[in-house]
Amino acid sequence: MADKTSTGVTPVGEPGLRRRVLTVVLSRTFRRFALVGLANTGIDVLLFWVLNAPLGIVLANFVSTSAGMTFSFLLNGRHTFGSSRVTVRQAVLFVAANGATMWVLQPVLIHATHDLAAVPLMVAKVVALGGSVVANFLLYRYVVWPERAADSAGGGVSLSARESSEPTAELARP
Repeated sequence: MADKTSTGVTPVGEPGLRRRVLTVVLSRTFRRFALVGLANTGIDVLLFWVLNAPLGIVLANFVSTSAGMTFSFLLNGRHTFGSSRVTVRQAVLFVAANGATMWVLQPVLIHATHDLAAVPLMVAKVVALGGSVVANFLLYRYVVWPERAADSAGGGVSLSARESSEPTAELARP
């Protein structure tokens, strides 16, 4: 078992934390999330490229990002996180999660890495994108689609955070 610091937190370099991070990154759910992300990025870029000349930058960007987000919402809901249906509540949470990561988290991370750590601007943007991928995955899995959060190993089904904290009706047997 990995030693913990006096605060009870496993240090970043410890094998236990590394193993848990690798388990999530290698899980079927995360792989599906990454594939949907690559596809929605492709849709966004392709549509922007095709629509830029006839519509202009602003409208082409609005249409392309909206199409990518719609694709992402539908496929992540049904395919990645196994929702039996998509709802208006999920759509609102999805847009809020994306807004929080694109318009709040990314600028904070860009500022922190570029201005405070003196990292080149485009490197800071890549760092911010990486942070928003992680944040989006966690927000989608535990906030937008918490009903069926697949287990990190990808085989079988585990309970969501909400379900695992609910009391059970069965009494303990001696």
